[in-house]
Amino acid sequence: MLDTVIQGGLVVFPQGLCQADLGIGADGRFHSISLPGELTGKHVVSAEGLVVLPGGVDPHVHIDMQFSAIQKTTDDFFTGTMPAALGGTTTLVEFAIPRAGETTIDALERRYREASGKAVVDYNFHGCVVRDRFAASLAQIAQLPAQGISTVKLFSAYCDTIGLDLGQIQTVMEACSAADLLVLVHCETESLLQKGIADCVAAGNLTPHAHLLSRTALAEADAVRSICDLAAEADLPVYIVHVSSADGAAVVHERRQRGQRVYAETCTHYLYLDDETYKRPDGELWVCSPPIRAHNHQEALWKALANGTFDVISTDHNCFNRSQKAARRDDFRLIPNGLPSVEFRTPLLLSAVHDGHLDWTELARFLSEAPARIFGLWPRKGAIAVGSDADLLLVDPAGETDLSVSHMATDYSPFEGITAHGRVLQTWLRGVCIARDGALQVEPGYGSRLMATRQRPSISRSIVPSYMGRSGSGE
Repeated sequence: MLDTVIQGGLVVFPQGLCQADLGIGADGRFHSISLPGELTGKHVVSAEGLVVLPGGVDPHVHIDMQFSAIQKTTDDFFTGTMPAALGGTTTLVEFAIPRAGETTIDALERRYREASGKAVVDYNFHGCVVRDRFAASLAQIAQLPAQGISTVKLFSAYCDTIGLDLGQIQTVMEACSAADLLVLVHCETESLLQKGIADCVAAGNLTPHAHLLSRTALAEADAVRSICDLAAEADLPVYIVHVSSADGAAVVHERRQRGQRVYAETCTHYLYLDDETYKRPDGELWVCSPPIRAHNHQEALWKALANGTFDVISTDHNCFNRSQKAARRDDFRLIPNGLPSVEFRTPLLLSAVHDGHLDWTELARFLSEAPARIFGLWPRKGAIAVGSDADLLLVDPAGETDLSVSHMATDYSPFEGITAHGRVLQTWLRGVCIARDGALQVEPGYGSRLMATRQRPSISRSIVPSYMGRSGSGE
């Protein structure tokens, strides 16, 4: 007998929507998907009137991160993953950025320890190669697949600390090509950033708004172009993180039109906020890199989502509080970078469906399917299919979510004043309801570390796993 049946919901499959019953086995996987009323189980959960989505996969978050001696996020792997669960995210892919003296493997082992026993959602990590211990980390790249790591993150900015020059990036790409690893890159051209910063300082402008002025769309697009050239030379796929501008999106679109293997993401704050935030008295709260740009860039990013430029919508979650931000507001160069947002991705995308920016299958693709495929977690994660983990969301499309209020480890919301149309009522991970009506239902440590594969199937709108009227063993 099935352990649990989710009964009668409007289920979002990759091919479209269909009212169905979902049968979950004791192993926490989907065993059967059938027409309403055909399945029985030990526990029956009514989803009548609700939409059932696959659990969210957020591949770009920073939890429990020490960026410098004075910049540490306010969350840990419990207080950071708990709001993710409440907001409809069941899987996170975090970053193992080496600290001073650490190699890539050292950083991964430290991050495993930090997450173990605390995370309440499933997780994996991106390996990272930085300036310190570069040669030693480079030699470790071939070891990453055996640890279940399929990605390596690089920075073309912050070259005084963790960033790499183009020659170093090319060297890492060559090593990743040999190991069949996907490279992720933070794309801003360092020399253009330094010029922008120097110009603002020379003008006596150290306000939060100067952060935007110093980090131009040109700097982003120039770096995207260079990184794509290097990836083409190394014959490997590349993933451009947090594209914030019309200019950066245009470069990605042009390269994809050429047939280059370029994946790209944008983030919720670039879609829903604009540069007016930096003109507020507390504008420091929205300092992030790349910065939030003018409204015309926001419009261009929505168009880029519609024309196939982007694969994923992530959060780039970085949880700081008001006092951390305000303490450095008089010098934009010192303000901690990042926004708390891991809880709000799904509600914002539900609102995008309500507003006509996305349909339900597009939401599921950006939220779950595409990140699971790209980051080696498919088909275990990312879709409602026989044999996949029973990760799902029960959503009230007529509900509302007040984004002024959060459960994140901070005292402000970057989306204050916004009410999202749609509400996550329940979040299920591996057949267990881990969050219900804004309350966590599991203990710290319920989340498991995942092992990624290096297989990255092409993103498709017509996936055909086992669906209606079929059952499986869960293998």
